[in-house]
Amino acid sequence: MERQIGWGMIGCGDVTEQKNGPGLYLANRSRLVGVANRTRARAEDWVRRHGAGRVYESAEALLAEPAVDIVYVATTPDCHKKYAIACAEAGKHCYLEKPIALSYREAEEIQAAFQKSGTKIFVAHYRRGMTRYKEIKRLLDSGAIGKVRGMQMLRTQRQTAEERRPETAEKPWRVQRGISGGSHFFEGDIHMLDLADFLVGPAENFRLEARNETGFYEGADAVSLSACTETGVLISGLWCYAAYRKLDRVIIFGDKGSITFQYGQNDGPVTIETEDGVKEIRPFVHPNIGTEQIQDIVDELLGTGRCASTLESAMRSLRIAEAAEKMLRDARGCRQ
Repeated sequence: MERQIGWGMIGCGDVTEQKNGPGLYLANRSRLVGVANRTRARAEDWVRRHGAGRVYESAEALLAEPAVDIVYVATTPDCHKKYAIACAEAGKHCYLEKPIALSYREAEEIQAAFQKSGTKIFVAHYRRGMTRYKEIKRLLDSGAIGKVRGMQMLRTQRQTAEERRPETAEKPWRVQRGISGGSHFFEGDIHMLDLADFLVGPAENFRLEARNETGFYEGADAVSLSACTETGVLISGLWCYAAYRKLDRVIIFGDKGSITFQYGQNDGPVTIETEDGVKEIRPFVHPNIGTEQIQDIVDELLGTGRCASTLESAMRSLRIAEAAEKMLRDARGCRQ
């Protein structure tokens, strides 16, 4: 019988329903051993609906299970450091939700723990595993648009009524800094920073402007980025979370053409424009979009493949996201 990779999962929130949870039992040579959650009833409901794994009384009991090779930490970011380090100390591999932790310093503590344990840690920047983005990277690397010169990212959204509630505890957890580490840029659109790192290379240097214009939460509601990669590709980005409507566009341009796509619409078209004309492609998108990266992780642990989303690559994006939050904190300190 072929060896299988046994998974444990800590936390069973929304991200585990469609994106990343099903992949643990759908990927080839992969099985979900068990689930632990702060509320046992929620774990029982998850296991019943998915028909996979069994419920463990605690995270500690799950980590002590010999059949578990790797643990998916699917909690909110305020718990990431605790459970990631617990995985390392238990001799388990780890698949950690993004952002890695509440700060770069916490990420360094996680890094040290896994260097000591000798086990592996991957981060759930799942777009690195998707056929869609692997194909875009293949096009870029093959010279489909010539020498890549720049990448521009734009994303805006409306502020919600829940975000404007007066009490912090009543707001969505993603804009509660003590839980998420910041707001939408730090917690969610760090995915875009990682995607830029994957497609056009790590940023060698960067400059940011971060603002909180509305005052409804502590984190940034507008961010601009200017960066340059190690290979000289220029990157610009603009994010606004209190705009009049939703906008979403990423364009990568070279000296012979461009590639345009939407970041938030994983099944949307990828448009390639060159002197020969314009064409659209629609690469395969798995219905459970995290499954392809989970397969990459399983393959790496079995010695037959590689996962591109490492702790080190994720730390590069965390460094940029944290700098935006630090800029806001420093500005508030100057006004006091």
